[in-house]
Amino acid sequence: MISINATLIVQIINLLVLILILNRLMYKPIKRIMAEREQKMKADQAEAERIRQEAAQNEANYRSELIQGRAAVRQRLAELRQETDHQVRQILDQAQQKAKEHQAQIRTRIEQEINQARQDIRAEAEKVALSLARTLLGREVA
Repeated sequence: MISINATLIVQIINLLVLILILNRLMYKPIKRIMAEREQKMKADQAEAERIRQEAAQNEANYRSELIQGRAAVRQRLAELRQETDHQVRQILDQAQQKAKEHQAQIRTRIEQEINQARQDIRAEAEKVALSLARTLLGREVA
């Protein structure tokens, strides 16, 4: 059986001293380290959340810029198409105008050649007619 005597009081004092020593040397530093680790984990989690939000914002900005860039490219392509169409129309109009001018020049030259040929034929016809009249009449015709 357990008897209550001076050794029990010494054992209780030893236990209390051990608790005080352990508290001071182990429990408080362990609690402090655990509190520091928990604060660090909370800070790291907050930092990770901030980084996630920043990444989400960067992704949203990237997508927005990508959409704007694609729209700008489409707009520029449309402008270039219009400009190219306008240039093609101008080139075609110039080519048609040159073709008309060339055709007019050719017509004028053909008309001149036809008139010249008619004059030559008329002159030749007059010569033939005079020659025929001379032959038929047997004398000189004026």
